[in-house]
Amino acid sequence: MSEPAAAPFWRRVPKQARARERVERILDAARGELEARPVGEITIEGIAERAGVPVGSLYQYFESKTALLAAVAAMVMDEADAETAREIAACRSASWRDAVDRVIDSTFGFYRQSPHYRQILRSVRFTGEFAEITAASNERVADLMALHPAFARAGIPRSQAMVVCRTVVTAANALQDRIVATEHADAEAWVEEAKRLVKGYLGTYLP
Repeated sequence: MSEPAAAPFWRRVPKQARARERVERILDAARGELEARPVGEITIEGIAERAGVPVGSLYQYFESKTALLAAVAAMVMDEADAETAREIAACRSASWRDAVDRVIDSTFGFYRQSPHYRQILRSVRFTGEFAEITAASNERVADLMALHPAFARAGIPRSQAMVVCRTVVTAANALQDRIVATEHADAEAWVEEAKRLVKGYLGTYLP
């Protein structure tokens, strides 16, 4: 596990290898619990038992179940952002419209296939911790999007490209949340809606 950045859901960031290994077991146990039962039935005691650690160990690092689930959400979003980064890099030579289709399919597909994220979203979606995680993720993705050569070819400076991409990512993220947070959403229809939204907005700037 890479060392986590300071965030409101961490009571204490593990520094030593043994502590980091213990926190990794706790986070893996939380993901296991999310696969096994509804969020409302998950308890700190159950996570501790699955991780094979004392309950007090969890409270050394997380002040509540919500804080622990927020940390899991950050892990899942980091994994999704890494997948998005790979897809964006692979699309540098593609047209920006094709790049939008590929990146949205890849990113939305990752979240839709993640039972951890769907459950977490329903429990911590409107918390301050989750808002901070989402904002950081959006900034990372916008920064990568702004590097697409289409912006330079259109004479758009990087600072303006970043503003455009932040707007696009924020809007697409809201649709993504709607998809994964709804039990019986028509996911494919919403994915196509996201593509229309993003391409429609970018089309006002890019030829």
